[in-house]
Amino acid sequence: MSSPSPRIYLLHGNDEFAIQSFLKDQLIPKMGDSTDAAMDITTLDGKTDRLESVKGETQTIPFLSKRRMVILDHPLALAKKSRDKFKEFLNAVPETTALVLIEGVLTPPKKGVHWLLDWVQKNSEIGWNKNFSLPTGPAMTRWIEDQAAEMGGKFDHQAAELLASYIDEDPRLAKMEITKLLTYVDNARPVTEADVGNLVSDVRQGDVFEMVDAIGYGDGKKAMFMLRRLLENSDPLPLFGMIVRQFRLLIQVRELVDENPTQDHFSIAKQIGSHPYPIKKLMPQVKLFTLEQLKEIFHQLSEVDQAIKTGQLEGTLALDLLIASLTL
Repeated sequence: MSSPSPRIYLLHGNDEFAIQSFLKDQLIPKMGDSTDAAMDITTLDGKTDRLESVKGETQTIPFLSKRRMVILDHPLALAKKSRDKFKEFLNAVPETTALVLIEGVLTPPKKGVHWLLDWVQKNSEIGWNKNFSLPTGPAMTRWIEDQAAEMGGKFDHQAAELLASYIDEDPRLAKMEITKLLTYVDNARPVTEADVGNLVSDVRQGDVFEMVDAIGYGDGKKAMFMLRRLLENSDPLPLFGMIVRQFRLLIQVRELVDENPTQDHFSIAKQIGSHPYPIKKLMPQVKLFTLEQLKEIFHQLSEVDQAIKTGQLEGTLALDLLIASLTL
């Protein structure tokens, strides 16, 4: 007799691309092949929806499928008022519903594990969890090689290292570039370092650096010009991912530089698990911002991300407004 499917799925970590891919490729197909299954999938947000409305959705009987799927982004925001009530809600999810909780990094207390992860682990008869961490440094190189193999192609190790230095912590962008490179060689031979150098221009990353420089100097006109240039060759979402990555790295580097100003880029790259190449380029730039400024910018990026995902703002307009607000 097979064990029952989990009622609670907790997907957490900083690799949003991997989370969404897992949801799309692994979980949603379990609902069935029929387009009617979409009628039994509901997406909610813990930042905007109330606990009672989320509870109501989980208690609703499936319409055309064996189970309903309720996808809840930012569950911790919903649990902020009362952990106990939220746990009661989780325990009451019926077998006819698969509740998918999608959260970022679950920062544990000094001792033990995060309370939500702890609850899922202790209730393994109904709960299941998976952590999705961004590949960094050598791990990104291996990730590129593995992705190429899954697509039926191959990368020379040096080629994978070079591509990793260009895109570093952006799997979505990496997937696009891997596809382009494998198409170029028609899977007839391995992708070489020369192929990456010829086809994957580092101009976009350079433009992102220039745009962030302009933001640091308060030069709105130049920042907007660089944004327009970037949008000529990139869709808003991958570009937004590059900007988020840039400021995430800046925060990490700023913290380490504040702790020990004598560190070089090799030491910092090793500590944060990144490739030394982008860190070397970040070292002069990090001096343009205080740690408090960088954290405030990252908070704004989170708000823009939410606005784009919920359809409140179109991608290009969201980026325009972001640059305008950062350079006022």
